Order: sequence, then C-alpha cells, then structure tokens
Amino acid sequence: MAMTPPNRFKSALAEGRRLIGGWSMSGSATIAEALGWSGADFVVLDLEHSPTSTHAVLPLLQALDASGAIPVVRMASHDRIALKHALDLGANTLYFPFVETADAARGIVSAALYPPRGTRGFSRMNRASRYLAFEDYGPSAHDDLVLIPQLESPQAIARAGEIASVEGVGAVFVGPGDLAVSLGLMGQIGHPRVRELMAEAAAAARAVGKACGTVMGDPESAAWAFSVGYQFVSVSNDMAAVASLSRAHQSRTRELMANLPARVS
Repeated sequence: MAMTPPNRFKSALAEGRRLIGGWSMSGSATIAEALGWSGADFVVLDLEHSPTSTHAVLPLLQALDASGAIPVVRMASHDRIALKHALDLGANTLYFPFVETADAARGIVSAALYPPRGTRGFSRMNRASRYLAFEDYGPSAHDDLVLIPQLESPQAIARAGEIASVEGVGAVFVGPGDLAVSLGLMGQIGHPRVRELMAEAAAAARAVGKACGTVMGDPESAAWAFSVGYQFVSVSNDMAAVASLSRAHQSRTRELMANLPARVS
C-alpha cells in the first residue's frame, strides 16, 4: 500500500518559492502534457472558459501527472457537485472564479471538506485515493487541499485580506482580465489602476500570511507581478500560443508572397 504524496503546490507556497505556470484551455490532454514538459512548475486546467467539463478533466490530470508539472484546476463555478467530482478525480489545488466575500469562500471550503469540518460526500473508491492504493486517503484528504478564491472586482480586492484569512483558504488569485472589465477598462490589464489594485491584493494576502497568484500575458508582465509580491503566476496559454504563432506565420508568408502573381498561371 502507498501513502498519499504531499501536494507539491502547497509545499512550494509554504517554503516561499515562486512558481511559474502554464494555462491550458484547449481541452487536449496531449497539449496539457506538452505544457507540463515545457518547464512549467504548474499548469492550470481551465474549466471556466474552455470546452473542458469536470468529468473530461480526468485525462488532463493523468497527462500532467506523467509530465511532473503540478495540475491546478480552475472550476467553472462554486457548484458543490462539480467540486466533489473534481476532488474525487484527484484535483487537489483548485481556483474558484468570482469570489466576492468571505462567506462565499467559507461556502467553498465547506463543500470541499468532509464532515465534521465540512459537507462533502465521502467515498474512498476514486482516483483521489488511487482506487484505495493510498491507505491514508481519508485522514489526509483535508491536508492535501489548496483552495484558491479568485478576486475579480474592486470589491473583492478590498476584501482580499478578509477572504484570504478564511480557515481552509490556501491562497488567493487575482483575475486581471475581469478586474479590468469591472473598472471599465476592458482589455487593459496593464492599466495603472488595474496594477495598483493587483499590488494591493498581493500586499493584503501577504499581511495575513497567504500567497497570491495571477495570470499574465507575457514574461515582462509576469516579472512585474512577481516584483510586487505575487508568488505563483501563469504566463503561457496553449490556445494563445497556437493562435499567435499561426497568425505570425500566416502574415509573414503573405508578406513574402506579396510580389508574386495573385494566381498560379
């Protein structure tokens, strides 16, 4: 029999190590595995803005386990049943979108923990226990979790310390895209006001002993986030990388063809 391995994401946060992540929106286990082998410390499997459902995340989790990168699942909602399914599938580090209050964070924690600490339905025959191979699965299940509320509005940022302080919350995450939209600055995630609030959130989380993470669109922006106190930042997105490279190659090829006849004679 085996023992449940420690959550490496949780260990890294406790040790103060910075983590650089990837972000998978394709729903492809092959691409998720490739991201894992690209050098990413962790890869976020996005269920909120992608074709991937809770049950369809299983092969992606398996692919990342093979690569050595830490899998992180971004849930589509706070739905208790979906959360239970993700946990049973072995996801143990999870983001939750649009958490506005400490009470909402407490609801997520309750749904993720077994009684008497929470309300999650219990089963040992699941992938989380590696089908009973982890003999300590029940007692260790709580210790293995990292539950991460996403702060995506100025109101949530103002409550960052309160939300981060909720017992059972492992860290917080700032969503720069939604934060910008909520400020009337759609697409302007580098705007000074967006960055000001992002820095405030990281400081508030650190003040109560919790880490803060985010996702940025380029290495320079990721470096800025680390410089103001973020501890885990995703910077490589599979769909963005594919689309960007394809556009660049299509555009450059058309430039090189500009002096050729429009049609083959």
